[in-house]
Amino acid sequence: MRTLQWWLAVVLGSAIVAAGLLIWGIRRRVDRRTIQRRFWAPVYDRLARLYDAVDWFTGNMTHRLRRRALRYLPPAGGRVLEIGFGSGKLHTEMARRYRMAGVELAPGMAQLTRRRLAAHGLRSALAVGSVYALPWPGGSFDAVVSTFAFSAFPDAEGALDEMVRVTRPGGQVIIVDAGEASDGNWGAHVLAKAWTALGDYVRDEVPLMEERGLHVEREEYGPWGCVHVVAGTRPVTSCTAGPGRGRVFRAERHLKRNG
Repeated sequence: MRTLQWWLAVVLGSAIVAAGLLIWGIRRRVDRRTIQRRFWAPVYDRLARLYDAVDWFTGNMTHRLRRRALRYLPPAGGRVLEIGFGSGKLHTEMARRYRMAGVELAPGMAQLTRRRLAAHGLRSALAVGSVYALPWPGGSFDAVVSTFAFSAFPDAEGALDEMVRVTRPGGQVIIVDAGEASDGNWGAHVLAKAWTALGDYVRDEVPLMEERGLHVEREEYGPWGCVHVVAGTRPVTSCTAGPGRGRVFRAERHLKRNG
């Protein structure tokens, strides 16, 4: 079984590289927003049922990488919002311990997640909508989580502003995504370039969180450290920072752990 999965992973990886090269050629004439709107958005929505099968081909690697976010969540029982919950595997796991809510742009993924939750007797307040206009009041959640979704948002500042807004003072904003490794190794660099070629935005979320007054922690893991989790804690104070208002708080920890 592992041999089959390995070969399927190779085939899938080759297909991703080929798609990346094709999109790179298209991008010479078309910008990333157009690629996402006309290609990835409809594909992601319509192939929702195949999403988990694709992950299975790689030995559930994507899900295992997503799960690193669980280490940064608050104690069980709190309110957690997931941005871009996809097929709902991580969302369902969190729903066993937390009072969950989620927002997803793709209706197909939202429908799949609702069925998954129902099959396990779990509940969550799911919404189909945009990260730029979250339908919850400020300070509603103990944690806001986004895994492999933030890099797809063209307006990173607008998305993060909303994520911070709905996080209570003392709560956390947790982002898992792909990107460059801090040691500049070639493996992570090549993968980051492939990620960009596929239409996403490779970023370092640390300065974005610092600008909004969060205490930030960063951890790198996965192949060549190409995946990172950035966790920002909103200070328990009425004095906050925002775009154009300067930095009130800076990161106290900027860690790199291998795992």
